[in-house]
Amino acid sequence: MEWKDVIPVLAGGLVILLVALVVKPALLGEPIGSGSPGATSFSAPPVYAPPTPSPTATPYPEDGPAYTRTFRWTAIDGGVRTTEVRVPEALFLERRETPRITDRLAWGRYALADADRPILEDLARRIAPPAANPEEQYFRLMDLVFFVQQIPYVPDNSTDSYIEGVLPRHARQVAGGVEYQKYPVETLVDGKGDCEDAAILMSGLLDALGYDTVLLEYRGDSNHGIEGHMALGIRMDEFNPYYAKYTPKYFEYGGKHYYYIEGTGYLTVPSGNRTSWGKPFPIGDADGTKMQAVISRTPEIIPLHHIPAPAEYRIRPVRLPARGV
Repeated sequence: MEWKDVIPVLAGGLVILLVALVVKPALLGEPIGSGSPGATSFSAPPVYAPPTPSPTATPYPEDGPAYTRTFRWTAIDGGVRTTEVRVPEALFLERRETPRITDRLAWGRYALADADRPILEDLARRIAPPAANPEEQYFRLMDLVFFVQQIPYVPDNSTDSYIEGVLPRHARQVAGGVEYQKYPVETLVDGKGDCEDAAILMSGLLDALGYDTVLLEYRGDSNHGIEGHMALGIRMDEFNPYYAKYTPKYFEYGGKHYYYIEGTGYLTVPSGNRTSWGKPFPIGDADGTKMQAVISRTPEIIPLHHIPAPAEYRIRPVRLPARGV
C-alpha cells in the first residue's frame, strides 16, 4: 500500500476517535474521560468553608480583675497541699446578682453552670489528675472529696459566710432562718459555705471529671429537733472500701447505685467565730456523721440533669349561658 492510500485511512480514524471522545460525550452530557462504557465517574463534592466568625469579646477576660483564693488542705495521704483558685471578678458579681432557683429539683443547674465550668475543670484536674491505675484513681477521687470537706462550714444566716459581710440581696427568709444556695464560684471566693453549697461545689467538680452524681436532700423536722441536711451521691457499680469499719450506704435511683458522700463537718465556724474541728468522711460513711436526719431518714434524690415537667391540668367543659342572655 502506498502512502497516498494510508493518509485517508489515518484521517478517517482520527475523525472517528474525535467523535467518540469529544462529540458524543458532549451531546450525551457524559464527562470527558469517563472510562469504559457503563463506568460511572464520581466527582468530589465541593469543600464547604464556613464563614470566618467575627471575633467576640470574652465575657470574663483572663487579664481582668479577679479574686485569687489559696486553700490549704490535707490530702488522703496526710500531706498538706496548697491549691490556688482564680475567679474573674465579673463572673462572681454576676452570680451574686443572679436570682436563686426556688425549685429544689433544679438545683443541679448551680453545679452545671456553664460559666463556672472552666474553673471547676481546671481545679478538678489539678487536685485529681488522671491516673491509669484504678487504685490511684480512687485516692485522687478522695483528695477531691477531702478538699471540699475542708472548706469551713458557715450557715446561710451568718454574714461571715459572705465576703461582703452582709447577706446577699437574693437571700430568702424561710421558716427557721435564711436560704441562699451558692454557685460553685461563690463558694470558692467566699471560702465558706453550708451543706448545700458544699454538695453543689463537689458535684460540679466530680461532674467535670466525668463522675455521675446526684444531690441527696434530707428534710428536717422542727417538731422533733431534726435539722435538714444536703449531701452527695456518687454512682458506683461496686464499692469495697479499704479497711472500712462501716457498711457503705447507697441509694438506688434509675436502676443505679449512688453512694453517700458527706460534704461538710470537717471544719465548722458557727456564728461567734468559734472553730469546731471534725474529721474527713470517706465515701459511703453516713452513720459517722452523727446527723439524725442522715441516720434515720431517706433522702430525696435530686439529679443534676433535670427537666421540669409541666404541671397536670384538666380541661373542663364550660356551661353555656342561658338562652337570651
